[in-house]
Amino acid sequence: MEYFVIENINNVIIIRFAFNEIGFQQREEFKEQLAILAGNSDSNFVLNLSKIGFLSSLVVATLLSFMKTVHENGGTVRLCEASESAAYVLQVTRMDQAFMVYDTEKEAVESFS
Repeated sequence: MEYFVIENINNVIIIRFAFNEIGFQQREEFKEQLAILAGNSDSNFVLNLSKIGFLSSLVVATLLSFMKTVHENGGTVRLCEASESAAYVLQVTRMDQAFMVYDTEKEAVESFS
């Protein structure tokens, strides 16, 4: 399964998620793919959440793990374009306090300038 599309803009790695919802069975593969990206460099990342309809606790935990690994390697993670339901989950779980969340991908990329 393709979980995301990757693009590099101004030395910021954009990860655009390509799923509406992810289940427990797919989580491990998804987590492994993100871990490879996080562990390879001290890059800055923007995670575009526009395609995610439901942000489950599994995905939130995976994103937190990703952010931790990126930070340990000297990088930073920003979120953008969260759907209404994803934004709600981020707010309720207070993950909007852990991540910087932007309305648009352009704003998130420019925040690294």
